[in-house]
Amino acid sequence: MSLALSLAVFKIVLLAGLAGWLSLVALNNLIAFGNGAFALGQIMRMAPLQQAPAIQTPLLARKVESVFWHRAVLAVVLAAEIVSALLLWAAAAGFAGLATEPAAWANLALAAFMATCFLMLIGGSWFAYYIRQDNVQLLHFVLIGVAAAAMLVVNLRG
Repeated sequence: MSLALSLAVFKIVLLAGLAGWLSLVALNNLIAFGNGAFALGQIMRMAPLQQAPAIQTPLLARKVESVFWHRAVLAVVLAAEIVSALLLWAAAAGFAGLATEPAAWANLALAAFMATCFLMLIGGSWFAYYIRQDNVQLLHFVLIGVAAAAMLVVNLRG
């Protein structure tokens, strides 16, 4: 096996793996939309800050109680997940020889994936989720790092 072929296989596995994972996340959010809206609503209501011992902060003025907005925000996140997953699948197919300029498709797909992660990171930070849900914030940072590392990998020439 040549270096070029082995690198192409690695890129396909990386992109298809991210696409598969994100597709499952989107599917789960679609199937259990109400549960996802409730969980997102907890962040938007800033409910963790109310748990004992309650944290009093002027940031609590940002809380959003409306279930309509919880569902609307989840719909935006779900749309971003679906678009990102489709682009990742297209990028993986590109490295399998089904498209020209596969690295360009991969860059677009990974930029969409990173934007989705930033959407969650910035949205969560608006509601101060890092105070009591720092593990969720860390996950979003890790996913941004994965996207950046994947960007480097897909642009390797072999």
